Amino acid sequence: MFYFSLVIIIAFMFVHIFTNYIKFLDRKPKDRLMSFVSGGSIAYVFLHLVPELTHYQKVAEEARLPKWIESLEYSTYLLTLAGIAFFYGINQLNEKSKAKNEREENLSQPSRSIFALEIFGFALYNALIGYLLVDISGEKIPDYIIYFVVFSFHFIANNRVLHLTHEDRYTNIGRWVLALSVFIGWLLYQFTSTSDLNIAYFSAFLTGGVILNILNDELPSEKNSSYPSFITGLIFISVLLQFIL
Repeated sequence: MFYFSLVIIIAFMFVHIFTNYIKFLDRKPKDRLMSFVSGGSIAYVFLHLVPELTHYQKVAEEARLPKWIESLEYSTYLLTLAGIAFFYGINQLNEKSKAKNEREENLSQPSRSIFALEIFGFALYNALIGYLLVDISGEKIPDYIIYFVVFSFHFIANNRVLHLTHEDRYTNIGRWVLALSVFIGWLLYQFTSTSDLNIAYFSAFLTGGVILNILNDELPSEKNSSYPSFITGLIFISVLLQFIL
């Protein structure tokens, strides 16, 4: 699966680089599309990523860890919460910086330091997605395809928000950093040693990040969202997962 996983990673990189050129995302039907995407993403998280937390918790319990970690109940679930808190914190800093700049300097963008922090956070996020591709997808090509479809739409949603928030900074720097980070994550998995514990903790943290970012970036506002499209996406991915899991 080495070469097939490489193809998926390269495709992810193209998604990051060329999201800005997908013109239909600027039209009103995008709300129906994003509702469909968010439904599919949530189905993938709760039917594939979240159930794996039980397995990852067993891995953590069987590993030799420092006593203070062993004393923690449900350490993988705590890391999922940490993932939610990490990306929620970045989002809050971003919103506050943007509001301050609008109020004091009549600028529509957050500060450069917040841009750097947000790109760092999403670079880490993308690296984890690249790193975990092979382990989560296993040996089944349909699993790789669903992984690609779900996270491609997820990337597109995140990228559009980053582009609208940071404008030229994202276009000139951010998208290239994010494209490279997913490739770096894949390289680290392929050419460095890993362990079941690393996979468990990385997956738990990523799951928290995915949940938060779906709720933040993929669900359209209530007045623009399409409930039928959301349910269609949720059912579509749920049915696919039933066939391959």
